[in-house]
Amino acid sequence: MAAASPASPARVARSLSVRRMESRYGVGLTESQPSVPTTARPRNLVQGMIVVSSSLVLAALPLFMVGGLAVQVKADLGLSEAALGAAVTIGFVVGALSAPIGGRLADRIGPKTSIYIGSSLSVLALAGLGLFVDGWAPLVAFLCLAGLAVAITDPGLAILVNRAIPESKQGLAFGVKEASIPAATLAAGIAVPAIALTVGWRWGFAIGLLPWLIVITMLPSLRTDAPPRVVTSDDGRAPRTPPRRRALLLASIAAAFGTAAASGVGIFLTDSAVAMGSTPAAAGILLAVGSVTGIVARVGTGVMADRKGGPQFRLISLMLAIGAVTMALGGTGNPWLLVVGTVGAFTGGWAWTGIFFLSLVRVFPDRPGAVAGIGTAGLGVGNAAGPLLFGVVAQTSSYGMAWLAAGIVAAVASVLMSLARRQF
Repeated sequence: MAAASPASPARVARSLSVRRMESRYGVGLTESQPSVPTTARPRNLVQGMIVVSSSLVLAALPLFMVGGLAVQVKADLGLSEAALGAAVTIGFVVGALSAPIGGRLADRIGPKTSIYIGSSLSVLALAGLGLFVDGWAPLVAFLCLAGLAVAITDPGLAILVNRAIPESKQGLAFGVKEASIPAATLAAGIAVPAIALTVGWRWGFAIGLLPWLIVITMLPSLRTDAPPRVVTSDDGRAPRTPPRRRALLLASIAAAFGTAAASGVGIFLTDSAVAMGSTPAAAGILLAVGSVTGIVARVGTGVMADRKGGPQFRLISLMLAIGAVTMALGGTGNPWLLVVGTVGAFTGGWAWTGIFFLSLVRVFPDRPGAVAGIGTAGLGVGNAAGPLLFGVVAQTSSYGMAWLAAGIVAAVASVLMSLARRQF
């Protein structure tokens, strides 16, 4: 009988690497194992898309609904614009600060449990806002609860996409997920004439029952049993993640700058359009156009990312650059350039968040919850700081200068994202 040939050092190292991963996750893994089987079930794909979009709509509704019902909430509770804005900002800050912890928790307890916990917190926040708020302090308390809900739900959804959606459709899934944010904004706008002006603003928060029922009905049967995807290098070594941590932090800072620019424009769009000469009706139509184009762009960039494959930091940097130019043009006061600036802000300047999460998960496939939590923190900081800074510039100077400042901030975000791409 011929003697067995000794194993090469590279093969031994690769075997040890896989065994370490098996010990860590408690499952059998092979090199470059896909996050879901290649013969993914179409029913699971559609069901996963519905759960992802409904979960994020539910998580975003409390914070965005307060903004949509701002006129009625201020009048009933006796709050000023500054007090209401501060309450919403505090909610976003709490969500941003707790998102990294929520991401690690999601990796530990799994996507379904994370989504259940986050959805429950969102429902409690909606119920509290509609039933128990009678002043500024309870308003802040329930908005902080809503921020915690986002911090737990968003990383759980990243894991859900990574495990339940086929890899060739994950860009689309993240695009649909992030399109839920402008969809929540539209829902808040619809709630004003349909609910707040008829039966009262407190009933507007009951709109969250619909996505909640979808989540609790469809999530239990959704299959998420695929193990985490592990990628080893050609020589069999485990992935070198520590050098990428600086790039992850830089990408999150870039995301904070990018969302700060776009969220400021989005919050003050109607006010700035009226100040630049538009009628209130035209300003409302402009906001609707921006929201719809933002939804289409988020889904479209996700489909594009699926076709291209790999992380999409280069595309994100390009989109932010386009958003920077169009925002600066929007601040000139020209009505047509204001339309260009609005569409550019909602598409190039704000529609990259889906492929941002997709890129993070593709770079760190073994811990999607943790990296999604850090990405959520960056987005949360931007959402909290953007409207505040935009409002300060508009009050001390003009809306035109505020648009120009937003363009500069978006340009900085583009440069930072490009630097992060090189480090990755």
